[in-house]
Amino acid sequence: RARVMESMMMEELMEARDAARILSLPRVVLWEFGQNDAKRDSGSKLVRLGLASSQKIGQTFNGIVLSSQATKVVSREDGDIVRSFGLGAINCSWNRLDEIPFAKMGKHRNHRVLPFLVAANPTNYGRPFKLNTAEAVAAALAIVGKDPAAVLGPFSFGDEFLKLNADALRAYADATDANGVWEAEAALLKASRDQRDERRRRQDSAGGYLDAADLPPSESEEEDEDDDEEEDDDHTAGGG
Repeated sequence: RARVMESMMMEELMEARDAARILSLPRVVLWEFGQNDAKRDSGSKLVRLGLASSQKIGQTFNGIVLSSQATKVVSREDGDIVRSFGLGAINCSWNRLDEIPFAKMGKHRNHRVLPFLVAANPTNYGRPFKLNTAEAVAAALAIVGKDPAAVLGPFSFGDEFLKLNADALRAYADATDANGVWEAEAALLKASRDQRDERRRRQDSAGGYLDAADLPPSESEEEDEDDDEEEDDDHTAGGG
């Protein structure tokens, strides 16, 4: 069994590395805190496959760093920095952010938050901002003008993530700077609210009930979801 697993991992490694070379994947580094199950953690998998490398706290890194604590959003204007120095992400649990020394990772002026996006990973499917590490890295690459396929290729949810966020990623990538990304996000959220309100008006006029999909989860449902959020809940996509 061990030999079979080793063979499968080698095949997976070769495929991922080939994809990275073909797509000219920029340097990707991860600060790993071991807060998730390494066997299920997307960030750990990226490192195992050679698509990312581990970064030590305090080690010099001049690239863009994805952080939920940042105030500036990632945008196309960060492309030159990513191409020259790489992209960094913080691989940790959403539930343990208070343990993370954000100031010690990369240059503070290069810290970036991601705009509104929806997760496709099994743990947080459909939830805004709750991206895992692979999704966060892929999203940032797409926004700065790089193909995210190499990062998402090893994951079953990769295609679904791009499908769910196709319009948003396209709008963010088209924006020329951070202000443009914020404007694109605001426009997308407004359009979503307008569509929801229109559906509700039609349902009300027809005498029907609101679609359950439009209703917020109950407290018990939220508690159940939070209990399950232990798989690769990287924080890097959090933000406004």
